[in-house]
Amino acid sequence: MNFTMSAIAGRRVLGVEPQQAVSDLCLVVVFALLMAPAAQMKIEAEPVPYTLQVLFVLLTGLTLGPWRGAAAMLLYAVLGFAGLPVFARGGGPAYFLTPTAGYIYGFVVAAFVTGMTARVLHERFGPTVLGSKGVILRFVRIDLLAALAGVPFVYIFGVNHLALYYVLATDELNPWGKAWGVGAGIFIWYDVLKACIAGALVSSAGMRREGLRGNR
Repeated sequence: MNFTMSAIAGRRVLGVEPQQAVSDLCLVVVFALLMAPAAQMKIEAEPVPYTLQVLFVLLTGLTLGPWRGAAAMLLYAVLGFAGLPVFARGGGPAYFLTPTAGYIYGFVVAAFVTGMTARVLHERFGPTVLGSKGVILRFVRIDLLAALAGVPFVYIFGVNHLALYYVLATDELNPWGKAWGVGAGIFIWYDVLKACIAGALVSSAGMRREGLRGNR
């Protein structure tokens, strides 16, 4: 009896039913695994390759919300740390010492920021995005802005880690300038395009109305 009451109380505190918890876990795992093929769809470049990872990071945040989105990216990082070749150039603990490891950290934060921004904008503009023009309004007022909000955080972590690599491992005179140029500047147009695609996909799919996106 006490155990049953404790379980019920625990669910009330957490706000998650067992069925929902299982559903959340499955979504986190699925979106984490989707990052692996996104990393392999790449065009090699030095030091940072062109991949589809940022697109899937933004889709994760928009679809799962801040906490589940961040959890999916954290699981992705853990899988890579464990040695699975899920990153653009392999995996394993040593990968986190490579010049591009900072982007992995940035993915976790970017998914959270994207999901949180989408939640705030939905609370603000949700009632105005109904009707025949709802898809366009959701895209412009919520999903596109939320996706764009997440992109800078990929750069913040990726560029600073790359700059630190230049400081420690090379004699680069302007490490942060170099890191910005090769780690962010040349990718801005590409990542803005990804943000547009992610926002358009989520808006057109109506994921918010169908309840796939949660507030966790």
